Amino acid sequence: MGKTRLALAALGFVVGAAQAHDGGFVDTFGIEGREQIGFAPSQGISVGFVNFVDLAVQGDGKIVVSATVANTGSDDIGVMRLNSNGTLDTNFGTQGQTTVAFDGGGSNADVASSVLLQPNGRIVVCGQASGDGNANGNDFGVVRLTAAGAPDTQFSGDGKATVGFDIGPSGSRNDFAVRCSLQADGKIVAAGQAQTTTNTARMAVARLNTDGSRDTGFNGAGTVTVDFGPSYSTSIAFSVKSLSNGDTLLIGGAAGTPPLLAWAFARLDASGQLDNSFGNAGIALIDSGFPSYQPYEALDAVVLPDNSFVAVGIMALLPDLSNLDFGIFKFNANGTLDTSFGNGGGQIVPFDLGGSMQDLAVKVLQDSQGRYLVVGFSGDAIAFTTTMVRLKADGSFDPSFGIGGKLSVASAPPPNADQGDTGTSIAFTPDGNILVGSVASNSDSPSGSYVGLAKLVGDTLFENGFEKE
Repeated sequence: MGKTRLALAALGFVVGAAQAHDGGFVDTFGIEGREQIGFAPSQGISVGFVNFVDLAVQGDGKIVVSATVANTGSDDIGVMRLNSNGTLDTNFGTQGQTTVAFDGGGSNADVASSVLLQPNGRIVVCGQASGDGNANGNDFGVVRLTAAGAPDTQFSGDGKATVGFDIGPSGSRNDFAVRCSLQADGKIVAAGQAQTTTNTARMAVARLNTDGSRDTGFNGAGTVTVDFGPSYSTSIAFSVKSLSNGDTLLIGGAAGTPPLLAWAFARLDASGQLDNSFGNAGIALIDSGFPSYQPYEALDAVVLPDNSFVAVGIMALLPDLSNLDFGIFKFNANGTLDTSFGNGGGQIVPFDLGGSMQDLAVKVLQDSQGRYLVVGFSGDAIAFTTTMVRLKADGSFDPSFGIGGKLSVASAPPPNADQGDTGTSIAFTPDGNILVGSVASNSDSPSGSYVGLAKLVGDTLFENGFEKE
């Protein structure tokens, strides 16, 4: 269901630093605002379904990046830390980088999908821990590093924890996490998918104590799967948010016999039970109601103080569903569409750069002015390029960003020619600017891909000292 493989692309259009508006490159980062970097020091990164490049920014401006490292014969979880100017922080790991392998068997393909920072400086990475594909399958994999980049032995003894749902028959037990979040009490919540049969799977979530053990106060075993009913045989959580009241919001997609597709949400209470105040007995399926479009799958959300949320993902143009566009919609705390936002509840944003005509929104953040910044990727005549949208707090396009609120970004530093980017992450820096992370095509990489980074101006008015009240 919607397993669009990450691909690499040529540039659509670029707004340069010389233009005095939001979205221009910040020249003090990398080379004219851009950088592409591998591991150890030129090892490429692996490209796959949820092999996302993810970002987190420390209070001192240093940048933590997670990615899947393409090692010979296996893939490993990789973390690097950069100084605020884009150079490797040599005080972290080995010359700025750390790799961690589970290597539980089978293909030994471990996957890094997301990274988060704990208040004490420790670093958490979630993804997939490899296993024997013919027996127990792959599991959720969670890694915790110290602030210096070493495995944290206070976490599961060796800095690594696995969670196997194992609800499918032997040979069909492949489980993986996509994103993770941190509760106020320090517990780690990871969400993704648990396989149930050869061809079906469920949205899945696990909660770990601060020492890496399963939290048995969460559904008795520390794990929950969500079934969206007999019509939807497959579902996945692409994102998870820990709410201030202790609830957990899962964001993803559900699918049945084609063309049955839906944006899928579930909310669990602190004990891991479905929250009946949300949707229909704790779940919400958004599968219709948009002229000319079929909701395909949601990939991320921003939760607001009243527990309403703005979700982003993919909308498929009817009737053949092959033309995909960004979807950005706001939902009330009970899971219903907030029709006061944007154009009747949100915005559908086509880039339509050519080629596959596939525009996929992957990540959303809200800035200090209440604006929503969305990153993803769009197909052009060759493959994909990183694309971005910024909406005002009311859901209208922000014309001060890019061109009419839309922007395409390449991470290739000048004078190198752009070979394509697949945008998967954004973060804000302490100076109010924007970092974009991507899987960047690079012919110098053994695997053909590097971590791509670009730093963009977040607010020209703010930089000039004329920030609005």
